[in-house]
Amino acid sequence: MEARWRERIARKERRGWLERQWAEEQQRTRAEKEKQLPGSRREGEAWRAYERRWMAVASDRRQLKFKSIPWPTTGPPRNVAEITPDAIARFVLSPAHSEGMSRKERIKGALRRWHPDRFGRVLSRVDEKDRREVERGVGIVARCLNDLLAREN
Repeated sequence: MEARWRERIARKERRGWLERQWAEEQQRTRAEKEKQLPGSRREGEAWRAYERRWMAVASDRRQLKFKSIPWPTTGPPRNVAEITPDAIARFVLSPAHSEGMSRKERIKGALRRWHPDRFGRVLSRVDEKDRREVERGVGIVARCLNDLLAREN
C-alpha cells in the first residue's frame, strides 16, 4: 500500500513538473513573438505606462529610486547596463505610439525631458544611494538622443 502511495505521489510530482515546464515554454514563446512584432501591443502599452509614470513623477514629491525612474525602454531596466542606445531608439522611434509625429519631433520631445540640465529637478529627488547610477543612465539617454537627432539632420 505504501508503494502505491509513493507511486501516486511521484506521478503527481512528475505531472506538476511537466505542467510547469509547459507553462514556462508557453511564456517564452509568447515573449519571443512579442519581441518580433514591431509596433506590437506590448510596445504601445509600454509607451502608455511610460507617460503615466512621468505624470506620477511630476505630481508626486516622494523620493525616487533607480527603479522608479520611467526610463525610455520597453521594459524597465534593472541597472544602468540595460539602458542601451538600441533599446532607447527602438522605444522612442516605435511606430506603436506618437502617430503623426516625425522621428525628429519624437527625438526632440524626448530630449526636452532627458536633457541633463532639465532633469536636475528630478535628480534632486533621487535617493543618494541611487543618484550616481541615475546620473549615468540620464547621460546614456541624452547622448543616445543627441546621436539620433544628429542622424536625422
